[in-house]
Amino acid sequence: MIESLHSEGSEFARSTALRKIDEQVWESDFSADWCIGQVPNGGYTLALGAKVLGEALPHSDPLNVSAYYLARTEPGPVRCEFELLRVGKSTSNGMIKLIQNGEVKIQVIGVFQDIERLNGETLVKEAIPNMPAYQHCVDMPHAPNLKLRDRLIQRLAPNNIKALVNGPDGDSTWKGWQEFKDGADIDLFAVLMFCDALPPPAFAVYGAKGRVPTLEMSVQIHRRPCPGPLRCQFKTSFITEGVVNEDGMIWDSADNLVALSRQTAKLRVAR
Repeated sequence: MIESLHSEGSEFARSTALRKIDEQVWESDFSADWCIGQVPNGGYTLALGAKVLGEALPHSDPLNVSAYYLARTEPGPVRCEFELLRVGKSTSNGMIKLIQNGEVKIQVIGVFQDIERLNGETLVKEAIPNMPAYQHCVDMPHAPNLKLRDRLIQRLAPNNIKALVNGPDGDSTWKGWQEFKDGADIDLFAVLMFCDALPPPAFAVYGAKGRVPTLEMSVQIHRRPCPGPLRCQFKTSFITEGVVNEDGMIWDSADNLVALSRQTAKLRVAR
């Protein structure tokens, strides 16, 4: 068992560290260690933008965060410009523009809260889907240029691994577990990253040789995860003229719902 690290001392925390310039501007660096190919992972960049909102707004915990991917990012410096949209008693809203080389690459809009002060009714109408336990899942193989996955433990159901390695099986649903390889605690900003860390489920239908760039991604946070790996399901039920829908659900190791996610992407099948 890897000794747990507090989130502020983890590799992920160091790779999303911020430098405050003034009340509207922060700076950071997109790390090459969190790339898929040559491009920083979309969940990683969303998490960095959300961390700026967590520092800039009077409420520090994400409730719902949406990212619009306007242009391709690259490893290196990024300027983060903050705009306050609203401040209320229990939530506040803001927007971040992530800028590289003078161009807005990503726009992040978020609703933030103090998660420990949440109170009200709780209703769960959908059970956790049947999936293999952590020890019965299989470590996901990956190509050497997928640097992000060197930093994660990602274990998928055996049939999902077969679809990735041996070819599509038509079941566009991934089920499995994720955590940090360095044993770090998973905070709410890491949850945002984990919502986009697995391969697109469309690969189980069309193969893993194409590209599925994300156009928009939204994550709704339900609670802070307890220690341990995250149980995950990501599925694609609809693709229309190349436009992909991907829905995600994440639970903590105590089977509490942590987050729901939805992505809009474009499927580009290799010919």
